[in-house]
Amino acid sequence: EMDAIVQWIEKKAEKMPMGDMHFVVAGAGFIGIEMVEQLVHRGANVTLVEMMDQIIAPLDVEMAAILQRDLEEKGVEVILGDGIGEFKEYEKDPDSSILTLRSGRVLPPAQLTILGLGVRPDTDVIKEAGIETTQRGHVKVDEHLRTSAANVWAVGDAVEVKNPILEGEMWAVPLAGPANRQGRMVADNIFNTATGKKLRSYKGTYGTSVVRSFKIYAACVGLNEKMLIAKKIPFSCVHIHPGSHAGYYPGAKQVHLKLVFDPSGGKIYGAQAVGEDGVEKRIDVIATAMQGHMTVDDLAELELCYAPPVGSAKDVVNMAGMAAQNIVEGLVSQVEWKDLEKLAHEPGTVLLDVRNPGEIERSGKLSEGAVNIPLNDLRAHLDSLPKDKHLVVSCASGQRAYYACRILKQNGFEHVDNLGGAFATFHAVHPGEA
Repeated sequence: EMDAIVQWIEKKAEKMPMGDMHFVVAGAGFIGIEMVEQLVHRGANVTLVEMMDQIIAPLDVEMAAILQRDLEEKGVEVILGDGIGEFKEYEKDPDSSILTLRSGRVLPPAQLTILGLGVRPDTDVIKEAGIETTQRGHVKVDEHLRTSAANVWAVGDAVEVKNPILEGEMWAVPLAGPANRQGRMVADNIFNTATGKKLRSYKGTYGTSVVRSFKIYAACVGLNEKMLIAKKIPFSCVHIHPGSHAGYYPGAKQVHLKLVFDPSGGKIYGAQAVGEDGVEKRIDVIATAMQGHMTVDDLAELELCYAPPVGSAKDVVNMAGMAAQNIVEGLVSQVEWKDLEKLAHEPGTVLLDVRNPGEIERSGKLSEGAVNIPLNDLRAHLDSLPKDKHLVVSCASGQRAYYACRILKQNGFEHVDNLGGAFATFHAVHPGEA
């Protein structure tokens, strides 16, 4: 299919300059994002249309927003919460189409439309054979990847497998890595069945995945916030924004990492990371920790490779574990970045920004009514803050706000919360409001 698309584009380019072409990609999943990148590299104008209110469904909205903003900076028009309702032939060019979205919006003539609308199992033949499937059509298999029919095995995108993060849960995860390992396991199990040897058991899929969009990588593992909310499972999360390696060594890139965990015991539910460098290796480490049933305490203590060009003495994964430890151990409590706008209008709440004035001038205000006291000056200005109000503290990325929360707590301020993700996370979702 890709070869055919490339051939069509090159043939069309003989009649129309690439800069005049308009391509539409429907579906902002991994495939859709990868297609957008390649089409932009060819010099075309690209519109990305997605029915959901964000791109990249496995990420939570604030993490996906970082990737979305980069796409828009590359000239991609991103349309969210809308889908393609109708195709019509463009009278002036039989190769082109007029697309009307479900909202009624009509897009400029599109020379090419690519549908990357997700994965649905094509298992009709399985159902007709009487093999058991789920309501969504995925093939049911046991721990050895056998179906309900004798001598029939199933692997890959069309099967439902164990969710190892939530006991007793099943899910379908269409990824090449698990599919390949499942295929090897089935080959072994077919042989072992014939020879009377012990069968291998599939332990489940964690959903470890990564996608690249231009220079930005987005990786994730496990459950995201949306999934846990839907299942009414209590959770907490931390956002950190450190460099990919030691800051004094040239070339460090910011890593935006979100760790989702059980606040009562530190079980790791999942993680997401976005950035230009070192993203996937941090998610691989956390994925390995999850498969080893480690907790956030273990992340804080992991011994990982360090040299200034590739990491820091406290690695990004260590930092995430330490930040989560602070919550589990009750050293700090937090409110989520998404609650900032509501909190800003509550009369009993004071927003405290501990960044330096120069940072605020360069990056923008946290909120119009926020009080600015730089961290280094906080102890000298404690008397100017009310002890009978809710203090929500923020900085650029979260570390200084944590220090400020500890100072306030130790000086008799009882109702103090850190703003989860700090200014960096809020600004990623609301760049125009800061």
